[in-house]
Amino acid sequence: PLPASSLRPEPNSMQRTFVENLLKIVNSGERRALLISATGTGKTYAAAFAVRELKPGRMLFVVHREQIARQAMESFMRVLGTADRSYGLLGGGSNERNADCVFATMQTLSREHVLKSFDPSTFDVIIIDEVHRAAAQSYCKIMAHFMPKLWFGMTASPDRTDGADIYALFDHNIAYEIRLKTALEEDLLCPFHYFGVRDVTVGGVLLDDVSDFRLLMASERVDNIIDRAQYFGWSGPRVKGLVFCSRN
Repeated sequence: PLPASSLRPEPNSMQRTFVENLLKIVNSGERRALLISATGTGKTYAAAFAVRELKPGRMLFVVHREQIARQAMESFMRVLGTADRSYGLLGGGSNERNADCVFATMQTLSREHVLKSFDPSTFDVIIIDEVHRAAAQSYCKIMAHFMPKLWFGMTASPDRTDGADIYALFDHNIAYEIRLKTALEEDLLCPFHYFGVRDVTVGGVLLDDVSDFRLLMASERVDNIIDRAQYFGWSGPRVKGLVFCSRN
């Protein structure tokens, strides 16, 4: 259910400029555009504001997780309203494929029988979230099937290490680009401090052998993390952390 709110969201500085630029690209006859925007600056709302101006008959929003699809749908409902548009999920057990605005997971949409059940021109606008993933086979399959009036991709990190060219995929039409530094300068994101902590050595040997998971739990490494946290300090009543694993 949509959270109750009497206030309709209004675009921030990034979103306003992006929508203006996107309309110029579309009006010039181009059919592909890219938004490069730092995480947290409001890419999903930017897309919703753009759709509000473009007024497509039907729209498809493609994401890689069901939870993100649900969140995106709620954002679009706040911006576009529900009076004259229907909204539906495709994925995670939901099959609301006939809605005006469909929010689909890539995993479900890329299935052969699901993809072929859609007429290639059924959607006027197709938006791909986290489009740096678009070089993957499943996304290529989706983009090869549909023929919308506008393909629109969004990402915070278009520069891939595997050589895939996301810029070329969207005909080098960058509707707007705002990186982290600029987003902070324009007060679109909360400022933060970043500290790089060196790994520890034991007996003159750096604990960097990623093939041995036990080294991650070495007491020297744990003690070093605790010591650095106490040295630099933290916000709130306790230290909170996020661990990234290279393979999962």
